Amino acid sequence: MTPDELIAILRLQHITNIGDITAKKLISHCGSANAIFEDKVHHLLKIDGIGALILKELHHTSHLEAATAEYSYIYENSIEYTYFEDKHYPRHLKHCINAPILMFRSGNMDLQVKKMISSVGTRNMKSYGAAFCEELIEDLVFFISDH
Repeated sequence: MTPDELIAILRLQHITNIGDITAKKLISHCGSANAIFEDKVHHLLKIDGIGALILKELHHTSHLEAATAEYSYIYENSIEYTYFEDKHYPRHLKHCINAPILMFRSGNMDLQVKKMISSVGTRNMKSYGAAFCEELIEDLVFFISDH
């Protein structure tokens, strides 16, 4: 995936009224996340569920700025990600209509295993949340290794 395409995906995710379902609908209609931002407004209005509220936010510069900053963070910290159209995207999630269009991961993971524990949370986690997650995972690993 090119940097421009990743920035376009991050830009979509930053828009409040566009969730994973709507983002997939837009990507499917336009062919790529980049193409969404190049398409004509009257073409986008023909997509079911896309209205003036979404289109008003689509080209707001704050979304591009936030996406560019997030891309820089991802690049500088060598953060890995999986796009919903990638062959390595978890097969179980491909059947969920509201599965995330982009998933970030840390460590060595096999996303195709039968049993998996995942954590979904905010990008701005508080120290209490981080400590709780660490303790929960340690307890689960201990429980699983005993059984």
